[in-house]
Amino acid sequence: MAKTNAQEINLENLILVSKILNNLDCFVFYGTLLGLTRDNTIIKNDDDIDFLVDIKCKDVVTNKILSLTSFKINEEVGNKYFTQFINFKDNIKTFVDFYFYIDENKDYIIEKHNWLSFVTSDVHSLHIPKRFIFPLKKSIKFDFVKLPNKQQELCDFLYGSSWLKPLEKNSEYRIEIIDNKPKLIKRSIVGRLNRKIKKLFNN
Repeated sequence: MAKTNAQEINLENLILVSKILNNLDCFVFYGTLLGLTRDNTIIKNDDDIDFLVDIKCKDVVTNKILSLTSFKINEEVGNKYFTQFINFKDNIKTFVDFYFYIDENKDYIIEKHNWLSFVTSDVHSLHIPKRFIFPLKKSIKFDFVKLPNKQQELCDFLYGSSWLKPLEKNSEYRIEIIDNKPKLIKRSIVGRLNRKIKKLFNN
């Protein structure tokens, strides 16, 4: 029998959570959106899946996930705008990340937990245009999974025009928030090498 891997469990998590929260406007975001848009599946070496949902639904999301799955909340991380659940299966730990956005009835939603982690200043929060997201659409390949209406445009917004080419997060690029928009900055060869050496010694 083939050994279960993190990608397979992430796919199971994706479908299970999407089914449980099917009555909410809960949709894939960040790396999960990138993988489904670029590769039509979960990114191979990811250990998590990402969802974005209105903060007004936070209690409903939390109660449903805890009552209908074996997932546990990761108490080591999290804040008002971010909750991480842990799924431990077949000796493999995977994560389900929920980002909770604010809707102030403008033409964008506000996301306050991003690549910079939790941001207290609005200067570093993301203002994501609603036209990229709503109305949500259903995935053709994965049952119950909801996608932003304009996937490619949203990937352009989040990761820049080079999102079709896989890059290794942190070592090959970093992201800054400028004027409430993400800006992907590729690292130099020397910078990438230094980070890989540092990672090697830290392990």
